[in-house]
Amino acid sequence: MQASNLQQEANLISRMERMPLNKALLTLVGLLSWCWVMEAFDLGMIGQVVAVLKKIWDLDASTLGLLGSCSTAGVVIGTASAGFLTDRFGRKRILLWGVFIFTFFTLIGSLYENLAWIVTMRFIGGLGAGAVFPLPYLMLSEIAPAKHRGILVCICNAILTASYLLPTLCGSWAINNFSLDVAWRVPFIVGGLPIVTIYFLHRWLPESPRWLMRRGRHDEVRQLVERLEKSAGIEHDDTFINPDVLRSLEQAAATERTRTGASWKALFRAPYLSRSLVSWSMYSAGLITWYVVMVYVPTILTTYGFQLSNSVILTGCMMVIGGAGSGVIGPLADKYGRKPIWSLYVIITIISLFLLTSTDSIPMLLFIGSFVAFFGTGIMPVCKVYIAEQYPTELRGVGTGFGEAVSRVVGGVLATYYLAFFLSVGGVKGVFTFMAVAFAIAIIALWIWGQETARRSVEDTSAAPQK
Repeated sequence: MQASNLQQEANLISRMERMPLNKALLTLVGLLSWCWVMEAFDLGMIGQVVAVLKKIWDLDASTLGLLGSCSTAGVVIGTASAGFLTDRFGRKRILLWGVFIFTFFTLIGSLYENLAWIVTMRFIGGLGAGAVFPLPYLMLSEIAPAKHRGILVCICNAILTASYLLPTLCGSWAINNFSLDVAWRVPFIVGGLPIVTIYFLHRWLPESPRWLMRRGRHDEVRQLVERLEKSAGIEHDDTFINPDVLRSLEQAAATERTRTGASWKALFRAPYLSRSLVSWSMYSAGLITWYVVMVYVPTILTTYGFQLSNSVILTGCMMVIGGAGSGVIGPLADKYGRKPIWSLYVIITIISLFLLTSTDSIPMLLFIGSFVAFFGTGIMPVCKVYIAEQYPTELRGVGTGFGEAVSRVVGGVLATYYLAFFLSVGGVKGVFTFMAVAFAIAIIALWIWGQETARRSVEDTSAAPQK
């Protein structure tokens, strides 16, 4: 990197890092959250759809697992591909294409009463959803100041998690007002209608400034920074440079790790291998809990005698509780550190899971289950931002995309598919034990190999360790 560009980038990043919370940043959170709300509805509706189709088509465990995991299989491919595509074509462009694909194929998924058609449409829609999954927290990590990064990502994730109440309410309303042959189609139609909002996202959503700088488009970054400063009431200063930011950029330039065309193979070499394995194990464990709640809780609750519509509503309430947990973890993780706060959430979750294996009381199941929802799904924003904090700009898209893909293979596709058999063979207690073991592995990996990233710029957290 040339000295003039280095100074220029240090100035722009320093100005972004000193930014207080302001209307422009909160608007960005709102726009990115809306992308996740649409995606939440799309993926969250599958729980009640599976429950309805099981009842009207008398589906076996294998077919249930296929329906529950087919969109996730598409998500895996989509996230892995999006990582490379965002590093090449930009975060914003791939995000918008992802939104278009999953909303369009969700809409047309309602057209036929055929299992193969549903599975195919869910898989293709999953490709688009996969492109969307990592990008809100990736873009926030590249725009938001380090001191606010955690809480802003957590606000987004809290909105995402709470949004899973929407498809459950829609599904419950459809079940109560239509025949079951019609009811399963309604969430597909409602989930596809927000396709019209892509126009507004295109107009109002900015591109990642750090990606723009890697492409030499500094004037666009300067315009964005000036808009943020104007919103925050801060005077422009083309000479201000934070020494820590400059040091991190110089180190990155010296080691040539920010060069264009960074390869995914770097994820499996030092210093990124240990970082990748830690963050992927954290995310995989969180996703197992997330998918259990989203996909299987409606079915699990019916085995305890709950009506189908009530099971759907209770599942939505659990997602809202998880959203509350996501909102709380953000400021705590920013203040006290990612590692201790994430670990606290996980320990409480493990204890709750083992308590669930020792009771058959429905009130206790619901009470303890709310702890699993609050803490077990509430960890997700830290998992997401932690991945993005491990890699330099040119590798961040590949790293987050690959991390999403690997984690969803483990925590989504494989776990979702085989948990159907856990339910049929070992019952819910076997599922809870499996979840606890996954969390235990992740927390051990975090404390052996994981770094603390709170209150540090992404240039600093992604830098190679000093020898």
